[in-house]
Amino acid sequence: MIRFKLFGSVILLCCGLSRGYAQTNERDLKTFGYFQVSVSHEKSLTGSTENKSFSLQQLNLFLQKQLTTNWTAFINFEFVNSYSSFRNWGAHSLEEVWVSYRASNQVKLKLGLQIPTFNNLNQIKNLTPLLPYIIRPLVYETSFNEILELGEFVPGRAFVQMYGYIPVGAAKCDYAVFLGDSQNINSNPARGQTGVDTTRFFLLGGRFGIRTDNLKLGASVTFDKLDLHETAEFYGYPVADFKAVPRLRLGGDLSANLGKFTWESEVIRVTYDDDYPQFNKDKQFYYGTAGYHWTERLFAYGSYWVAREKFFPLQDRDIYASTVGAVYNLNEMIFLKAQLARALFKASFPSSLRETAHYYFCALSVVF
Repeated sequence: MIRFKLFGSVILLCCGLSRGYAQTNERDLKTFGYFQVSVSHEKSLTGSTENKSFSLQQLNLFLQKQLTTNWTAFINFEFVNSYSSFRNWGAHSLEEVWVSYRASNQVKLKLGLQIPTFNNLNQIKNLTPLLPYIIRPLVYETSFNEILELGEFVPGRAFVQMYGYIPVGAAKCDYAVFLGDSQNINSNPARGQTGVDTTRFFLLGGRFGIRTDNLKLGASVTFDKLDLHETAEFYGYPVADFKAVPRLRLGGDLSANLGKFTWESEVIRVTYDDDYPQFNKDKQFYYGTAGYHWTERLFAYGSYWVAREKFFPLQDRDIYASTVGAVYNLNEMIFLKAQLARALFKASFPSSLRETAHYYFCALSVVF
């Protein structure tokens, strides 16, 4: 990842927060987190839509306890879009519950519900104070869960992960291998226990890369199978052919620092292996962000994002977004952000759609 000088590294922040909230007893329970509140203005250039809104965009609450010298327990609660169950606003989730074992920097093991390593942003996408964005690159924007199939692009959870790095001269070779459920998770109580995989398939994946002080690059992959028999049945396809459709995710990431300049980019390709070309769910995503540190406290950037999705039958949906923004480090715990974006939405079925919209955002990101 780009180690934005404005924010420091993810590990240093989390460790610093943990120490700051620790009590005299090293093994006391530590509570910390962060939230981001924002105000947005959306205006469609091809329609009559225009709205303004304040929102508690995201809040993450962490619980951490050092069980022994090498074992650590961690819990992550996440709330998005001004969550209120009473008002049917937003959503909340138990994002992570795991215990980790650290044998050395070369070998670490994490067991339990966790966000797996995939490309650069997946594991740190929720660390809003460490990221310059208000709206993150599309498939990492958790507040879009209600309108985009984010779980199709990136793996959302795993349960076993081994990771670490191997020093090679001045560089470090990173590795991560994980195992988890496929995406066939039951969410209908009428069909039995919810939250469990309904198939005999697992998700298997990992990332391998290399990094130096100024460069980081890697390749990621996941493999699982999807049971699409309900969708096949709806469209009149042979159900037996879609009970175990293999899905392959391929990803690549590149980040670099050159003086005050930074660069960060990713590409993701999702393919489904079935025998019906008209039955297509393939997806693609890529983004690139160029940034500049004007001062130790002020960072500005420009970014371009493209997400392409295919749906049944023969429906395409593309989103192209260009954005610029800036973040100012008011102090070690409070960050002020601004972001402008222009998005183009295109769809090919059932009728051709082309819509352009402008977005304006301001946000306050707070560590506590």
